Amino acid sequence: MQSLRDIRQNIKAIKSTQQIMQTMKMISSARIRKAQESMENARPFATKMLEMVADLKEEVLAQTNTELETESSASRFLLNKTGDPNKIGLVVITGDKGLAGSFNAVILRSAIAFLKKHQDKEIFVFCIGKKGRDFINRFHKKNIQIVYSSIGIFPKVTYAHAELLGEAILKEYFERNLGSVTLIYNDFKSIGSQRLIEANILPFDALPVVHDKTDDTEFLFEPGVQEIFKILVPRLMKANMYRILLESQAANLAATMNAMDAASKNAGELVQALGVKLNKVRQAGITNEILDIVNGAEALNG
Repeated sequence: MQSLRDIRQNIKAIKSTQQIMQTMKMISSARIRKAQESMENARPFATKMLEMVADLKEEVLAQTNTELETESSASRFLLNKTGDPNKIGLVVITGDKGLAGSFNAVILRSAIAFLKKHQDKEIFVFCIGKKGRDFINRFHKKNIQIVYSSIGIFPKVTYAHAELLGEAILKEYFERNLGSVTLIYNDFKSIGSQRLIEANILPFDALPVVHDKTDDTEFLFEPGVQEIFKILVPRLMKANMYRILLESQAANLAATMNAMDAASKNAGELVQALGVKLNKVRQAGITNEILDIVNGAEALNG
């Protein structure tokens, strides 16, 4: 049986840990409001950029079909027929620290499944977050290579971080002639839940076409649809990466806040249980002392 001193030390240690958890919860709670505001402000611009590129999609594909068999650089954003299917990209966005519940574990499990599924291909990985980078580094395989990594950007994501990531993705996509680029991250659904997203970001073969059937106006594009498309897509990539980084940042803060709240409550329950145990041990000790005194008195009287 534990001594009173051991139980008191355990209670003290748990209370100290509980204070740290409550502090982390308060910090995450304060930061998530700003993160949500930034995320909501970035959504309209990224959505509008997506609509503009989608409007040009049919025009680009129509011109591609009438041109030579060689694929234009603009159409590579949409179909990428000339890309090497045995070379693919993977963007993994995780947090830099733990203590966020299953936030990082869910992403890494999805990354493991992706790497196993494409183990016969050459995979070029873009890592955002220390957890993801350290995880990928543990894969000692020739077909897996980290080509870009960025750590320590959360919870202060700026557009500059998204710009660097977007440029790196486009650079590797064209220079290494990648067949596709897949993104895995946690999307912010609400403060209470996050949603795992695994989607292709290049090529834009699943890009929705936004077309207003009530407007049959034909437009003339200068210097041309292909040129405009080539300018818009990199901007769309960076704007979308900025939105995604903000979504991931908010989701990470929400997961940390929820995890610390649950851990703090569990610590409180442990302190209560240990308090009951402390009282029982103390009462047992007092009872034993009383019995010793009674037995000693009876022995003297006898």
